[in-house]
Amino acid sequence: MTIRNGRMLPATKVKNGFGKVLNEIRRTGGPIIIERGGKRVAVILSVEVFERLRPDPRRAGDRRALARAGFGMWADRPDLDDEWLARGRARWQSKWNR
Repeated sequence: MTIRNGRMLPATKVKNGFGKVLNEIRRTGGPIIIERGGKRVAVILSVEVFERLRPDPRRAGDRRALARAGFGMWADRPDLDDEWLARGRARWQSKWNR
């Protein structure tokens, strides 16, 4: 079954032919969608495709990407700002060297 330039495979077939799956990923970039019990459970992508999909938090001025990298699903909360971070750091700062 083809899904957006990728394939859907049952987990057993992926397990039994993992070397072939890796060769296909290297050749095509993927994705290969893995099914278990008729439900989609995972996706295999090439490293190149994966890196393109990930936000680069090192980009200057991209605070949303930095927040997403640090806080994941909490990144969109309006109360998580620089002041909130400073209060949290002060509360958890080690007193070992003092």
